[in-house]
Amino acid sequence: MQTKKLWKEKRTLGCMLVGSETIDPSTVTKDYCGLFTNVGMLPKRHLCRFMVSPHAQLPTGTPLFATHFRVGDYVDVRAKTIDRGFQGVMKRWKFKGMPASHGVTKTHRRPGNIGGGGEKGRVWPGTKMPGHMGNSWRILRGVKILRINTEYNVLWMLGVGIPGETGAMCYIYDTILPLRKLKTSPPFPTQPFVEDLPQEYFDEAVHPFDESTITYEET
Repeated sequence: MQTKKLWKEKRTLGCMLVGSETIDPSTVTKDYCGLFTNVGMLPKRHLCRFMVSPHAQLPTGTPLFATHFRVGDYVDVRAKTIDRGFQGVMKRWKFKGMPASHGVTKTHRRPGNIGGGGEKGRVWPGTKMPGHMGNSWRILRGVKILRINTEYNVLWMLGVGIPGETGAMCYIYDTILPLRKLKTSPPFPTQPFVEDLPQEYFDEAVHPFDESTITYEET
């Protein structure tokens, strides 16, 4: 018990709220608008929270830029998957379906047997059956940042199957994978506003678009 208590004291974390997309105060409830009125800010469309250490605490109203991350870093992306509605077992769980030969009557896309008979015969919890598909939180870990645009604050990542549809809201965290954690210290607690920054940052694996791909040397 003493070891557990010391571990909690050593790893003290706090909750930091981050908002994006300023909206009209008249379009939200009075309670939600009061969260921002107390700190002298307009309400935000999206409000999320991140667990940070006490040393990474930011003053209220500090803007966050894309340069908070660096090219070559690995991050975890969390978002809601595309909502597919109510789907059957063939689309939801990739079932093969029933045979499509002679003798099959109206069971081509049905799941088949869902439980055994006998004294203990019942449908076991967790059985794959038709139901709602999508609109659930998923995390893609170990995504590499390849390009950063400082003018529009855009990140390009090398990831296949990032959850969410086009234009959806996503959360970006420092990766928790042990072999892909940061090897050098990032801007702490965040990158301040700097006017004279390059417009584009590219990773070593990406060729800059403003440079020529073929060069000739005179001999």
